[in-house]
Amino acid sequence: MSSAYGIILVVLMFVSGIIWLIDSLTAGKVRKQALVKLYEQLQNPSQEAIDAVSLEPIHVDYAKSFFPILFFIVILRSFLWEPFQIPSASMKPTLTEGDFILVNKFDYGLRLPITSEKIIEIGLPQRGDVAVFRAPDTGEDYIKRVVGLPGDTVIYTSQKELYIKPFCAHEIAKGDCPNRIHVSKERVPGPGYIDFNPSTGTSHLNIEYVETLGNAAHGILNNPRRPHYTKEGTFDDAVFKVPANKYFVMGDNRDNSTDSRFWETTHFVPEENLVGHAVSIWMHFEFGFVNQDILGFPIGWIPTGVDIDRVGAIK
Repeated sequence: MSSAYGIILVVLMFVSGIIWLIDSLTAGKVRKQALVKLYEQLQNPSQEAIDAVSLEPIHVDYAKSFFPILFFIVILRSFLWEPFQIPSASMKPTLTEGDFILVNKFDYGLRLPITSEKIIEIGLPQRGDVAVFRAPDTGEDYIKRVVGLPGDTVIYTSQKELYIKPFCAHEIAKGDCPNRIHVSKERVPGPGYIDFNPSTGTSHLNIEYVETLGNAAHGILNNPRRPHYTKEGTFDDAVFKVPANKYFVMGDNRDNSTDSRFWETTHFVPEENLVGHAVSIWMHFEFGFVNQDILGFPIGWIPTGVDIDRVGAIK
């Protein structure tokens, strides 16, 4: 949806700009000449007379008004920051439905709008980043946490323990490449995290942990009713070798996330699919009318409350 919206903005910007340019080179010049002649003939022409020779057609007036606004929005969304809405529970407890987030578009390099071709190299994702990207199997905008970098080996055991063997090209010759590193996690005291699904009206209790991945300490959820992680129907540990220029990603809601562990076509996100780095929550709306309608018209999109406490940086 975000990609389609971006295409619409670019098309509208170009159409309004072309209308403005063509008018400036053709009819606009004629109007200016007519206005000059009017003042040569009359010292103080009436407003009606001025409008009669200089008034712009309505489509030109709209184009001149909207082009600067559209240009500013396209530049802002393409190269600086873009807002997104969180539609699912896959990143709970870090992000939840109703969160509106701000995505930094230049952390991972400047890209052209629509084509997403990188034109300026600035930086690359770091382990622990929350990244927005186009899913390799559907092309839809997804948001997950970066777990594996190019060259890493990611191990996710049947007991839901995460290990990473970092890529270490410079240490291979010396023979001191590190073994796999256990990604530590500590259980959060208390009864657990209640995961409520507004679409179905159901909820279940998750065990909440604080996981330290790279420089990021963040929350994750495990569903105790699913004691084992299975890969292709087995209880074997899942091992993923991350190829060059690709990334392994997972949702923080580990038992309720479609991510690199489960994608069928490829388990990895290509670098060219990256959209940006999610850096902050700028608003959270509650939607209390889910699955309700008025005279057959759905009203689930109407906000019923605001939670300011969720506003802040994303860890």
